[in-house]
Amino acid sequence: MTYNVHSCIDVEKRNSLKRISDFIRRERPAIVGLNEVESFSPRVGFVNQPKRLAASRNMLYRYGPAIKLGPIGFFGNAIMSRYPVYESKNFRLPAKREQRCCLRTRLRVPDGHITVFTTHLGLNRQERFEQIAELRRLVEQEKNPVILMGDFNCGTDQLAPLYQLLSDAGSFFGSLPTFSLANPVDRIDYILFSAEFNCRALTVAGCDASDHLPVIAELHL
Repeated sequence: MTYNVHSCIDVEKRNSLKRISDFIRRERPAIVGLNEVESFSPRVGFVNQPKRLAASRNMLYRYGPAIKLGPIGFFGNAIMSRYPVYESKNFRLPAKREQRCCLRTRLRVPDGHITVFTTHLGLNRQERFEQIAELRRLVEQEKNPVILMGDFNCGTDQLAPLYQLLSDAGSFFGSLPTFSLANPVDRIDYILFSAEFNCRALTVAGCDASDHLPVIAELHL
């Protein structure tokens, strides 16, 4: 699953942490990439959101801060996993405006090892070109099978450098819009994967806890 949770605040500006926890528990994903998730920031009451969400499914988690908020708070990406995490690293992406990052985790799965990335790219097109080039470089370095997911803030036209290495779950099941909640017309949230995986299903789930819709893919290694 990839889900931009909008700081666990819905479009009516209500706290939606419990709704997102309930949704994750109901859908039972094995791996989740979260974007716009906060830890210990004043605006979310100093709650450690990734830890709270991971606990809803008894998952391990790793957090990749991108922006500092308040004295001890952060805003960034997280990966939650039912599989053991044996390595994690947060990479800063090229940015002249708001800092963007990519979180990488390496997981032990029943058939070996995989690498999972989650990221949230910038709003400026030129910045995204540079950020996508850096993502490609990171993917090229991997020896494990790769899943790359997140909020790319763009259409498929900018993803050509990644499509040379990875497949897009949406290309198998249609271009299902993920943003915005009120009138979903744009697909900007993606799950990409390397050739070692087969994609058996893709769902854009109906959940009103954020301004984005969550994307769920069934991948077989």
